[in-house]
Amino acid sequence: MSSFIEINHLQPESHLIEQAARVLKKGGVIGYPTETIYGIGCNALDVKAVERIYQLKNRDRSKAMIIIAGDMVQVHELVQVIPEAAEKLIENFWPGPLTLILQASSRFEDYPFSKSRTIAVRIPDCSICLELLKETGFPIVSTSANRSNEPAATTAEEVKEAFGDQLDLIINGGATPDNLPSTLVDFTRTPPRIVREGAISSLEIYTVLDFDE
Repeated sequence: MSSFIEINHLQPESHLIEQAARVLKKGGVIGYPTETIYGIGCNALDVKAVERIYQLKNRDRSKAMIIIAGDMVQVHELVQVIPEAAEKLIENFWPGPLTLILQASSRFEDYPFSKSRTIAVRIPDCSICLELLKETGFPIVSTSANRSNEPAATTAEEVKEAFGDQLDLIINGGATPDNLPSTLVDFTRTPPRIVREGAISSLEIYTVLDFDE
């Protein structure tokens, strides 16, 4: 049965963050707010937990899910290389609602989404997310809190409505400030390509990359 905990999104209470982190460390799946929309997540390195999210969302196994990291050290552990152009976007938009698709490191060879050989990662600009990442010490899956082809949730109540008691915990951090997901830029191809325009506009992206759409 899912339980709600209410956390101040500006100053997350440490004992509540610890409670949510314990659920994640035990292989649980939680709903939580980000600076864009609500997500559902688990330990990104826990194969069984990741598979559970695929089942919950009825998501195609060939599609990788976004992973949030706490810092660049963690990011470098997840990917093979960060191209120079990607570094420019990182300098301008991280932490924030920008997700980069990069070549995945070898640690993901046996994962449910391993066929793609790529990984989508970002450092979020959300105190709840960052505190969870700090407390757990591992990257966290951050896929939108909705079943495939359904609207994304922007409140904890909508997460509850979508998944009922199938989540181990739902963090109520209030309504999210935006209803747009993060912007996805694919750096596994040349030139890089925006595959989803979200909270950061294509104009902002291409201005930093200094080339035309």
